[in-house]
Amino acid sequence: MVHAHANGRRGSRAKHKCGPMICRGRPAHHTGHSHVARAIWIMLAASVLALIVASPCALAQNESTLISGFLMGHSEWIWANPFRILFIRDPLFRHTIYPLPPFISEQDKAKLDRVYYPRTRDLLIKGYDLMVFHDIRTPFTAKQVFDLDYAFREAGMTALCGLCLGWDYAWQPTILADLLPISEHGSVSPFFRPYWVKFRSGRDPVFLPFVELGIERVVGDQYCLMRAKEGATIWGDVKPYDIPWMVSWRPGGRNSGMQWVVSHTFEGWWAEQNNLYALDVATNMIFYSLDRPLIADIHLRREARRLFTNFQTQKSIILSMMEWAEDFGANVAPISGRLNGLEREMGVARTDYIEQDYPSAISFLESLSGVVGEITADALRLKDEAMLWVYASEWLVVTATAILSGAAVWSLMFRRKKYMMVGTTKLQPFS
Repeated sequence: MVHAHANGRRGSRAKHKCGPMICRGRPAHHTGHSHVARAIWIMLAASVLALIVASPCALAQNESTLISGFLMGHSEWIWANPFRILFIRDPLFRHTIYPLPPFISEQDKAKLDRVYYPRTRDLLIKGYDLMVFHDIRTPFTAKQVFDLDYAFREAGMTALCGLCLGWDYAWQPTILADLLPISEHGSVSPFFRPYWVKFRSGRDPVFLPFVELGIERVVGDQYCLMRAKEGATIWGDVKPYDIPWMVSWRPGGRNSGMQWVVSHTFEGWWAEQNNLYALDVATNMIFYSLDRPLIADIHLRREARRLFTNFQTQKSIILSMMEWAEDFGANVAPISGRLNGLEREMGVARTDYIEQDYPSAISFLESLSGVVGEITADALRLKDEAMLWVYASEWLVVTATAILSGAAVWSLMFRRKKYMMVGTTKLQPFS
C-alpha cells in the first residue's frame, strides 16, 4: 500500500506537470506574459548596449569633425589675433598657441620650439588642419622650413598669414616664399592711415555675404603694398588706394592647402569692437579653405556662439566658486556631479552646431539656461555658507582678543590690583 501510494503520488505529480498548471501552480496562460517580459528585457538590454557602443562612436565622430589650428607669432600681439579669439569661443575649433618673441637668438628659439612646436613632421600634419602666422620675425629652422613646405604642398594644410616684418625675416629668404601668392610685400614701409575694403564681385561667397551687413564700411588702420602673383585670387582692395588687401591661392603640389595673405597684419580692421563680423569672416575663410560648407546663417551662428560663450563663462564662475568653497572644507561633490552631467548634455548642442543646425542648438542651449542658473545659485549658496563660517571664526577671534585686551587694560590701569608699592631709596654721599 505504501508502495502504491508512492507510485500514486509519483503518477499524480507527473500528471500535474503535464496538466494545465506549471511553474509551481501558475496557470499556463502566464507563460505568454513571461515571454513578453523576456522580450522586453532583451530589447532594453540591446538598447543599452547600442547606446554604450554608439556613444564612443559619436564622440569620436565629433572629435574628427573638429578643426585644429596652430597659432604662431609675435608674443605681444598674437593674443589679440582674431583667429585665436575665434578658436576660444567657437566649440568647432581647438588650438595651440606659440607666442614667439621677435628677434631672439637661435638658442633661445630652440628652447621655445621644444616647448611649443610639434617635434616631428607627423605630429605637425596629423595634429593640425591649419596654421596662423602673426608677424614672425625670428627665422624658422631648416627642418621647420622643409616640414612646412611639405605640409602646405603635400598634406593639404592651410596657412593664414599676417606677415608684417615676417616677410623679410622668415619667408623671403627661404623656399617658403614660393608658397605665398604674392611676389612683393612692403612690410618695412607700412602705411598707418585709415582705409576701407572694397570686395570684388564674381568671387566665391566667402566675403560677399557680409557686404550687405555693412562690412565695407569697417575702417582699418594699417596696410602695405602687395603684388599678387599670376594665378592668385584677389578678394578685396584697399580703398581709396587700389592695392590688394587679401590674396590667396593653392601652390603647386599633390595635395596643396590654401595660402592666405592679408595686407600688413591682423590689425584694427579685425578687432571685434570695430568689426562685428570679424570672427565670422575668419570662420568662412577656414571653411572655404577646408572645403566645408560656408556659414548657412550668419546671425543664427553668432547667436549660438554667444550662448556657448555664456555657458563657458558661467561654468568658469561656478568652478571658481566651487574651488574656493572646497578650500574651506565645503562638500562640492553634488554640484560637481550636476555640472559634469550638464557638460555631457552640451554634447547634443555641439553636434547640432557643428552640423550647422543652429535653431536646434539655440533651442537646446536656451533650455539649459534654467539648469545653469540653479547650479550657479547652489554654488553661490555653498560659497556663502563657507564665508559664514569664515566670518564667524574671524568675529570670534576678534571678539575674544578685544575681551582679553579690555580685561587686561581694566585690571592694570583702573583696578591696579597687580601694582605693588615699593620703597624708595635715597642716595648717600660717599664717605
